[in-house]
Amino acid sequence: MSTNEEQKSGRGLSLLLAAVPLLLSFLLSMIAYFAGIFVSMFDQKIGTPAVELSASDEGWIYLIQYLLYLVFFGIWYWYLLQKLEKEAIQSRHSRPLTEEEKKEKKKKTSATVKAPVKWEPVKYWAKRLPLLIILGYSLQLCVSGILSVFSIGFPSVFEAYKELIQSLAGNGVDIKTFISVSFLAPVAEEIMFRGLTYLYASRAVPEKWAILIQAVLFGIYHGNLIQFMYATAIGILFGMLRRQSGSVVPGIILHIIINLSAYLIPAAWIETVPKAALMIGLSLMLIIPGFIILLKKKKRRAPVSRIDDDKI
Repeated sequence: MSTNEEQKSGRGLSLLLAAVPLLLSFLLSMIAYFAGIFVSMFDQKIGTPAVELSASDEGWIYLIQYLLYLVFFGIWYWYLLQKLEKEAIQSRHSRPLTEEEKKEKKKKTSATVKAPVKWEPVKYWAKRLPLLIILGYSLQLCVSGILSVFSIGFPSVFEAYKELIQSLAGNGVDIKTFISVSFLAPVAEEIMFRGLTYLYASRAVPEKWAILIQAVLFGIYHGNLIQFMYATAIGILFGMLRRQSGSVVPGIILHIIINLSAYLIPAAWIETVPKAALMIGLSLMLIIPGFIILLKKKKRRAPVSRIDDDKI
């Protein structure tokens, strides 16, 4: 096999692997469903008829589902980072060092303390935490406002979606669901899509297409047309943030804030079209400049085979 054929084969495999997290998530969700039902049997009073899933049943299912995601995809992501770092080291050793790399190597050799360099990205994003909070809340408010406008015009289309949201963020929500949706899901989903899917896709296609691929798969993952549309749009923004930062950490923080904000937006703010339109306009006034600020500063980024997440 020629070098070109090997490269094409490698790109094809990378594209296939980019879709594997989504496919595996469906399998793990099925396992979590049956495991959640089994566990919930010990969480109910004996003799309670199982006519339909209770909030506690759904809480157990979500909890088990996202814990499975975290364990499985977390280990996979860690393994991938280690593999790509080894590839980067081998690549650097297989060719003569440039003058810049020689200077960098000399600095590392003479340095006695590495902690400041290692933790610099954490400090960078910690300073931008207020901006991430504003962006997260504004994004959730904008999406909620848009959906409210369309739900008023097309109530039948949004009926099933409203039931789903009510089960996740309605009154009396189960604590297990709250923890799963607000904290576990953002970490797991960022590892899956901005971590694994993005990295594998980046090895096969230009980064702009990798961002689009992971966003579309992120939309499909949500399982319905309404969530597909806004999840894909948000996935593109998250992909751009992943590309700019070189890490999944900012996306995890922003994702947590967005999901938490679903519990903090008063329904009265978006109950009518004029109110919803006002909220959409105000949120966009914060979202657009906020992302411009986040994405404005250009950093020197390494090749695809070199990953910056290990610095976080």
